[in-house]
Amino acid sequence: EPEMLITGRYDPIVGKDLIKACLDRLEAAVSYVHKTTLDGMNAGKDIYTLMREVQLPDELYVGQGYGKVSWGVRTIWETYMGWFKADYTSELYPTRPPAIYGDLVKAAGRDAVLKLGKDALAAGDPEKANLFTEALLAADAKDKDAIGLAIQAHEALIARSNASNFWETGWLRDRVAKLKAAL
Repeated sequence: EPEMLITGRYDPIVGKDLIKACLDRLEAAVSYVHKTTLDGMNAGKDIYTLMREVQLPDELYVGQGYGKVSWGVRTIWETYMGWFKADYTSELYPTRPPAIYGDLVKAAGRDAVLKLGKDALAAGDPEKANLFTEALLAADAKDKDAIGLAIQAHEALIARSNASNFWETGWLRDRVAKLKAAL
């Protein structure tokens, strides 16, 4: 029953009742995410569906400034299931999907892929737009239009997140800075 909890960031949490309430809520939130993820796995849901669907109820709200529920779901899923998701044969081998992005862009045509990325961003899907920009940049890392679209997609991801997670925001802002430097 400590009177003070030093978390390593910000001011200490003072008062044993407040500390207990904070830690009890955190434990309940983690337990909820764990149980809900396992329930989803047992129902046959895939990792990406669970990452989208599992959300904390209002009464278990905890800040997600240094972690995200979706990341916790992924960790739980992969802890139980391991690295093989049984979705694609390519998961068994060390060649990553981005290794063929450049070839796919060449086959489909740069302008067609760029349009798909712009359309995805306009439709409010910055994640999908980002995937198209990754493919475009794999084909030509200096493509100014692709870099510009990648900046827009990353900025849209920052805006969507409300910069609420330190790690995600830091990653996205760093990528925007690097993309702008590439222009």
